[in-house]
Amino acid sequence: MLTTRVERIIAKGQLVPIVVSQDVTASQTDVEIGPGVTVPFAGEIVGCSYKLTADKTGGTMAVGPTINGTEVSALTVTAANGTSSGSKTAKRRTAKFAAGSVIGAEITTNSQFAAGENPILEVVVWVILSLEGI
Repeated sequence: MLTTRVERIIAKGQLVPIVVSQDVTASQTDVEIGPGVTVPFAGEIVGCSYKLTADKTGGTMAVGPTINGTEVSALTVTAANGTSSGSKTAKRRTAKFAAGSVIGAEITTNSQFAAGENPILEVVVWVILSLEGI
């Protein structure tokens, strides 16, 4: 006898990219990139990726996501020389936030940082927004 099982499955979260960008210069310390985004739902940050308009050729650059202006160090990405992009992920429940939080990113570079002429940095903070209860 053939039986059919029908299940109702609903996503309990939605993966959302939050994108911020700005020009990059040397000697920046914990500089917020753009204004950030106020999220209407609770959730968690699960990843961070970046893209420069040119390969990093010298110095150091670290990019990390922020919750209400505080960096989530578990997801900070340190750029390697000779590359223009990178990413990092974290296990769920590492960086939770409440509804109404401002999600953004910040950058730190040293005085020897170099990446072509007038490099522009784009950062994507990957969040899962909780849709339970709506």
